[in-house]
Amino acid sequence: MMSQPRKKWIELFDGEYHTVYETPKKKNGEYNYILSYRGMYVYFSPKEFSELIDGLREVSAGKKPNGDIYK
Repeated sequence: MMSQPRKKWIELFDGEYHTVYETPKKKNGEYNYILSYRGMYVYFSPKEFSELIDGLREVSAGKKPNGDIYK
């Protein structure tokens, strides 16, 4: 994956502890979400990001995690 300049990222959420960005779409329509946390930038495909959000919702609702989510 080629990294794009940060100044071209679109800020979707700016919280007290986390920021979420979206990269500009490539010619083929692909893009990534980027989670910024404690100076780290983690790239997610839309499918990976959706799975992360679903997992966090389950954990927040008090359900026991299924699959590879760390306890």
